[in-house]
Amino acid sequence: MKRRVRRKTSAARDVMLIGRSALRLLSGVSEHELVLWEREQWIEPVDYDASGDAAEPLYDAAALRRVRLIRTLADELEVNTPGIDVILHLLDQFDGR
Repeated sequence: MKRRVRRKTSAARDVMLIGRSALRLLSGVSEHELVLWEREQWIEPVDYDASGDAAEPLYDAAALRRVRLIRTLADELEVNTPGIDVILHLLDQFDGR
């Protein structure tokens, strides 16, 4: 019987990065909302490209989940900006950020 050999994958290959336009499309948010949320420091692009040659900011999967959460709080639950800030702060404390 042949044994399976597991190959370790590098952490860099496991990171999914998406561009700003893809993030907006996948989460259903407008450019204005995204700019506002970045200004509030609720989300931020990931800087994996040390050369700075990326055509648009890149985001990881955690940013996509966070944008979807913010959108749900704002649109579906009608939570205002200070309320979203409090909720995100509490969630960050639970996650150990």
